Amino acid sequence: MHAFMDEFKELNYEHNALRLAEERNAMFAAIVDSSDDAIISKDLQGVVTSWNPAAKRIFGYTAEEMIGQPILKIIPADRLGEEIDILTRLRRGDRVEHFETRRMAKSGRLLDISLTISPIRDYFGGIIGISKIARDITLLKQAEEKSAVLAAIVDSTDDAVISKDLQGIITSWNISAERIFGFTAQEIIGESILKLIPEDRKEEEYSILAQLKAGRRVDHIETKRLTKDGRLVDVSLTISPVKDTKGNIIGISKIARDITEKKLEEQRKNDFIAIVSHELKTPLTSVRSYVQLALLKARQRGDLYTEKVLSRAENQTVKMTSLIHDFLDLSRLDEGKMALNLSRFSLPLLMNEIVDEAVTLAPLHQISYQLCEEVHILADREKISQVMTNLLSNAVKYSPAGTTVTVSCLRVGNAMQISFADQGIGVSPADQKRLFERFYRVNNEQMKNVSGFGIGLYLVTEILRMHGSVIELQSQPGQGSVFSFSLPVQ
Repeated sequence: MHAFMDEFKELNYEHNALRLAEERNAMFAAIVDSSDDAIISKDLQGVVTSWNPAAKRIFGYTAEEMIGQPILKIIPADRLGEEIDILTRLRRGDRVEHFETRRMAKSGRLLDISLTISPIRDYFGGIIGISKIARDITLLKQAEEKSAVLAAIVDSTDDAVISKDLQGIITSWNISAERIFGFTAQEIIGESILKLIPEDRKEEEYSILAQLKAGRRVDHIETKRLTKDGRLVDVSLTISPVKDTKGNIIGISKIARDITEKKLEEQRKNDFIAIVSHELKTPLTSVRSYVQLALLKARQRGDLYTEKVLSRAENQTVKMTSLIHDFLDLSRLDEGKMALNLSRFSLPLLMNEIVDEAVTLAPLHQISYQLCEEVHILADREKISQVMTNLLSNAVKYSPAGTTVTVSCLRVGNAMQISFADQGIGVSPADQKRLFERFYRVNNEQMKNVSGFGIGLYLVTEILRMHGSVIELQSQPGQGSVFSFSLPVQ
């Protein structure tokens, strides 16, 4: 009886052990089948003995196509030596971890792979096969290569490239940032970006941060920043949000260009323009007075030839005076000293003056003026006169002799729209984008004999901006142009 019970217990133990082994094998099989990594086994001759679904997805071969085939089928010819070396190491019982190499898919495409390779042992510890776990790292390698290229660009650029988190803590700092601001990466990474921002400009950072959190990019902001030794440097900032793969904003990237020398050069140029313009203004006024006196004498004597010559000379002094005023206004604008002298005045009276002067100065063109209704506006009369004079003289300057320039004034709601239309050469779409920039000049064959410095329309834009208005342009090459702006009725 005791012998029977002992045999029953032994059979029951073996049955339970077999059941546990089967459950364990089922669990391992489920893990292998659900893995994202290719899990492959082969014998010591390199013949594939198992091939999971991930191996099919990565390499393109089904289990039926690979089991019983040599593993060399997925190894490029120039890497066959790796397999021999790995087999040698595994036969010694070594494990090979995270070995990065390349393997070939069914399509012939080369894949970057990370291999972990282990010997398979039997019950007695003998090596009977080899297990491979292959992870496809192709995308990772491509990302690393791309990152390496970008890192090289960031390190070699002359601009400071800085990144920070959404709390304004600096997370990266390139070599040019160290050169421009004086801080090393070790000194500044982990510090607040406010360390670089002057006290009177800290509000800029909060405004920029609000725009970036809304997903907007900020281009070419000219401002000042602090260096390690306390100096202020002029910089141009381009700031972009950094997003993760889901589109969430996780940080901020800044490119800072040192424009200190550019600003100094602009200041020197503006100072020169202001000095020269001021020095020219007084003698030119005297020249114009002498010309007007001589013109009066010529008319009294009935000397038509001298009168004609002196009239042309007077016209040129008027043009030069206008140019000098433009340069002086440009200098005042750059220094922030241009102010508006507001007054309430008659718009039609001002327009009559502008048109009458143009008729005298442009005898080769027809000036058509559609009379403006009697309205008053609140503005700087002198500067609005400067705007109108500039637009009307441009319409004449860029139109062939004998063509018509039309000046009109139309009430639209509670505002007056003032327009200057010509039949001239027109402006291309590309030039329209930059036409109102300072010193910009259209460069084409038709314009080569037209004088100018490219500051008139810039001043027009700025003066109107100060009045809360904008200049608008409708134009096509060869079909003339219409410049217009609006001012509110008072």
